[in-house]
This record gives sequence, C-alpha cells and structure tokens, in this order.
Amino acid sequence: MSEKPDVKVALATFNERLIAGLIDYGIVFVAYIIGIILNAILTTTLSAIGLGFIGWLLGFLFYIVGLAAAIYIFIWMPYKNDGKTLGKKTQNIKIMFIEDEAKWTLRPVQEGDLVQLLIRAIIGGIEATFIPIVIAWYFITNDKNRQRFADQLAKTVVVQCDPETGQVLKKPRVVAEKKKE
Repeated sequence: MSEKPDVKVALATFNERLIAGLIDYGIVFVAYIIGIILNAILTTTLSAIGLGFIGWLLGFLFYIVGLAAAIYIFIWMPYKNDGKTLGKKTQNIKIMFIEDEAKWTLRPVQEGDLVQLLIRAIIGGIEATFIPIVIAWYFITNDKNRQRFADQLAKTVVVQCDPETGQVLKKPRVVAEKKKE
C-alpha cells in the first residue's frame, strides 16, 4: 500500500472532532432516552387498561423518530450544509471528500454524495456504539490525515474552516495559550 500524501489544508484536531461528536451523538441519545421514557410510561399506562399493543406501537414510533433524528443529523445535515452537522458548526469544522487519492485533493460535499455520507454515518455509528473511543482516538491521532475508519471507507477528511466565511483553512488555527504569571 502506498504512502498517503499530506492533505494541504488544516485538519480538524481530535478534540474538535470529539466535542462535535459529543454534541451530535448527545442530541440523538437524548431523543432516544426521551423516547424510551415516554414508551415506558405509555406502555405501562396502556397495559393497565388492556391496551398494551398500542403502547408497543407508540414505542416503535418513538424508535422511528430517534432513527429519523440520527439520519437527519449524520446524513442530511452534512449533505445540505456544506459538510457540517450541528456539532461541527460549533467547532468550525466540516467534512470534505477526497477527490483524487493520488494527489490527495479535496472537494466539498456535493450532489451525489448521499451514499458515501450514509456509509460514513453507518460505520461511524458502529465505531461510536461498539468500539471504545480509544480506537477512534488512535485512528485520528496516528493517521497522517487524521482519518478514522469511517473516513477511510467513505474517502472523507474533517477539516478546519473559517468561522465567518466557512472556507477551509490552509493553516491550522492557533489556540491561544494562557499567559504564565
């Protein structure tokens, strides 16, 4: 396998990606927890009056709503918002696609990228759910272009962007250090 060339833009750091992921997965997790709680209350209440099936049906509906929230956040938002989810917007980072692997040139998310975003979301969900965050940290910190497994399969990278223009930064943001007094 040949060595990957360097991406010529500022890549998102592990911490930026972690915070963005916590925001995005947090929204989906809260939606599921609310669904589970409402399902438990409704199922218990409706079972007490002999309508347990309706409680189960409502529970399934809450599951579908949670799934729809995940699809919206991890697939539709980046597809329609220049590669940004809500969490990525807060961190000023975005997903970009590798256009030419030989030269390692990038392009923004565009029409026709829905399937690759779906693959990225499914593999990313598996990584987030079943694989400890240490594995994602390992991939991001040890890969030359900071790609986790889902990025490698979908041929994407996550880059830093200017908060005002949304343009990809050529040089990494400088984090202001606290002055030692």
